[in-house]
Amino acid sequence: MAYKSSFSNKPLIQREQDIIYIYGLNKAKAVCQFIKAIKSGKREGYDNFLIDASELYDGVFPNTVVAISALIELYSNEGICFEYDNIPSALSVTKFMRPLLFEGYSDHILNRVWKFSSSKEISNIVDAFSEELRKEDRFSAGTIASLSWSLNEVMDNVLIHSGVGTGYVMGQIHKSSKNIAFSVCDYGRGILKSLRESNLHKPRTAIDAITLAIKEEVTRDSSVGQGNGLFGLHSIISQGEGTLEITSSGASYKLSGGKTFLNRDLPIHSNKEPGTIVDFQLNYGKDISLENALKFRGKDYSIIDLYIENFDDDQGHNYYSVKNHSNGTGTRDSALRIKNEIMNLITETRKPVIVDFKEIAVISSSFADELIAKLLLELGLFQFNNLIILRGMNSQEQNILQRSVIQRLVDTLNEPTALQ
Repeated sequence: MAYKSSFSNKPLIQREQDIIYIYGLNKAKAVCQFIKAIKSGKREGYDNFLIDASELYDGVFPNTVVAISALIELYSNEGICFEYDNIPSALSVTKFMRPLLFEGYSDHILNRVWKFSSSKEISNIVDAFSEELRKEDRFSAGTIASLSWSLNEVMDNVLIHSGVGTGYVMGQIHKSSKNIAFSVCDYGRGILKSLRESNLHKPRTAIDAITLAIKEEVTRDSSVGQGNGLFGLHSIISQGEGTLEITSSGASYKLSGGKTFLNRDLPIHSNKEPGTIVDFQLNYGKDISLENALKFRGKDYSIIDLYIENFDDDQGHNYYSVKNHSNGTGTRDSALRIKNEIMNLITETRKPVIVDFKEIAVISSSFADELIAKLLLELGLFQFNNLIILRGMNSQEQNILQRSVIQRLVDTLNEPTALQ
């Protein structure tokens, strides 16, 4: 294992009197620097801080935003006041200033900090992540199911083991690099204190606790948990050659590029509530063998994807209602999201999809072109006929679709590369 120093010289967060300047939220060390800024400010007598992000650069990522958002709420509950100035839209849209409670349907589940405190809220949030990702891009079979399993397990750990019962989560997708990033955070007692309450495990240090927690069947209390959540996530990240970082009680364990890095000297909010952050990134452009990744006691673990099962019509098809799953039928973007979801269904189940337009009054030409015409060219006529079954289209929609397909074929044939 490699060891690295806590900080580089370049600050991502810096305090000047009662103003906290945020320059970067793309590296985990920003969280440490935020804690240091608040602690030093409190020692100097400040209990009201202005957060200024006017010079924020390099993007906004879950591994910093989730933890800082949780810290702001934690410090606010302790009587510290925060004001905000020059917050760019990329940061403001995350709702980091006031984490959201997930209530019902939302088509903006990604890039926002969500607060959860019950199993029902966890289920709703994870289901929404799953649905949104399937519309955003195409994934290898099992990728989203394994992601959903991991999120459920890690978020459930907050309720069972943190001692505070409240957690925070944020997810992102970066389609250009085929990367997904998620972070789950709580400011409870931490992994070290939790495992020390076990009759079986007595880790001496925070690093010992983290490296113990990623082993199979390690849990504080086997009557409330199997202890396979972090073990399974670690296996998935290892298989997918991704990055996993677990920070708790002033220490961190990082798996990246097949190598592990340990850090034993990180600032914490308090000894009573050091908290835990589980952050991971995965390149979904690579095939992941879940059979190899999820083995417990040497046996394969089969994930049941309830989301996928909702589309099964019990007759060898997937049934997809455009009315129930679309955000309108007038734009190319809406069609692209539907197309991604349909192709993910086919990849996961290897079964044809009935695409039902029942109760859809009208579709635009751009919608028909993006959803059907382009898909026909992508799959080819015979494969399209084997995999896609169109139903419920009225005569007007059929005419629009026919014109879109003909125009797309003509345009394709007229492209210079088509004749070469």
